[in-house]
Amino acid sequence: MNGKRIISALICLLVFFAFTGCGVNSNKDVVLFEVLNSINFKFSISEEDMMRIDTLDDLELYYNILPEDVKQFAAETTKNSSTDITEFILIEAVDSDAAQRVYDALMVRYNSQRDLCASYSAELLAIVNGCSVAQNGNYVTLIMSSDFDAITEWYNSYFE
Repeated sequence: MNGKRIISALICLLVFFAFTGCGVNSNKDVVLFEVLNSINFKFSISEEDMMRIDTLDDLELYYNILPEDVKQFAAETTKNSSTDITEFILIEAVDSDAAQRVYDALMVRYNSQRDLCASYSAELLAIVNGCSVAQNGNYVTLIMSSDFDAITEWYNSYFE
């Protein structure tokens, strides 16, 4: 009889975790615009040095990301790409298929920036090579910065 109770309790726990979604970001309402603002504040990134991507049309124009794939986003890139490679693209896709398409588009951007830097700046290339595109469920990011590790850690803290 004890064995049946243990098995029943384990099944109940499994069902509980299945319905509550024990994933990293399942119970979080992360507002990406606020996350980007906090990154700028924490890491002293000047608004004057950055260009915000404010519309879905611009997101599609610059990154080839379809508006219908995006639930929310926050994005900005450096105004002076000849001396700086700072770029933050934070996207929540509408579903997992859209997240894969967003990931693929951001990989194209990442590779393009890497190839561009390889042609003229070993210093900027080293920064890009230390960065990456990441996916956490339906959230997809491209973070390029000399502070990549610290900014990525800060970004990920919003999902804990």
